[in-house]
Amino acid sequence: MLTIGKLLDKSLVICVGAGGVGKTTTAASLALGAAIRKRRAAVITVDPARRLKDALGLDDLTIEPRRVQVNGANFDALALDVKRTFDGVIRRFAPMPAVADRILANRLYQELSNELAGSAEYMAMEKLHEMAETRHYDLIVVDTPPSSHVQDLLAAPNRLTSLLASSAVSLLQAPSTLLSLTDSRLGKLTLSALLKGLQRWTGLDLLRDLSDFAAAFEGMTEGFSTRAAEVDDLLRSPETAFVLVTTLEPHTIDTTIRFHAQLAEGGFRVAGIIANRVVAFPEVGEVQASVEESLRSKLMANYSDLRELSRRDQRALRLLHRQTGCPLLAAVPVNSEGPTSLAALEGFAKQLL
Repeated sequence: MLTIGKLLDKSLVICVGAGGVGKTTTAASLALGAAIRKRRAAVITVDPARRLKDALGLDDLTIEPRRVQVNGANFDALALDVKRTFDGVIRRFAPMPAVADRILANRLYQELSNELAGSAEYMAMEKLHEMAETRHYDLIVVDTPPSSHVQDLLAAPNRLTSLLASSAVSLLQAPSTLLSLTDSRLGKLTLSALLKGLQRWTGLDLLRDLSDFAAAFEGMTEGFSTRAAEVDDLLRSPETAFVLVTTLEPHTIDTTIRFHAQLAEGGFRVAGIIANRVVAFPEVGEVQASVEESLRSKLMANYSDLRELSRRDQRALRLLHRQTGCPLLAAVPVNSEGPTSLAALEGFAKQLL
């Protein structure tokens, strides 16, 4: 059965789960755990909330690796920068530097490179592939967005490739053919007037920029397709493990079970579950008779509440195992102190390990 120790022997660990379950802290702690074991480790966040820098006590986090040091253990941390990563992809796949310069200078590309559907998710996978390919790290831990977006993350490479190969993009290479799509003279006049109006309103030579934007990608689709296949292979590699991070509230349990089913259906390896903020209160005997009666009653009432919460969490863990078949890799006890400093992060990592 896989354990946390064996998990840290993997090359790539992807933490997934609902929002607010401690996924970011868990990802950083796994990187720290690998560093403690003298492995070269990095943690990368694709969560736009950028909570990772707070957990690491950093004032900023960018696409450039930042070294984090905790009692002699070192690991790198970085955050996705969609625009810079997309620019790098263009330079890598362009058949010649002049073509890359043409795309990067295109005003539509400059506006859309952050907003193109699927671009953020694709660039996350691209950066991940780039880091894995360099083999600079023994372990890369990925902190993903909340689970409602992770399906977009995993499907992004193929989706963006399909978009670039679509008939819509081919049409944009010669946008004046839009006018030929209607046989109506009135329709042609209306569409022509609309395009001219857009040009005046935006200040762009819309048809030219559309054509340049689409035509510049011609010949690059094969590169995108090859990379998408390589990313897919990386995500399905035996050296890659998905970890479900969760708390034990009913709504997060349901989300975790649902997301496990989606990952399993997609053929991705789910290594196990890390449960955060678990109440684990042992059975104890009666409070000593020397304790004052009024205090004894209060202590027993508190104990009863904690035991009920503990039983609830044990039931939730059994339900998770029944529904997913996944082993419990770690159960981190509830802690009143949030891991917003390196000292607190180190404490969390020790509990995790």
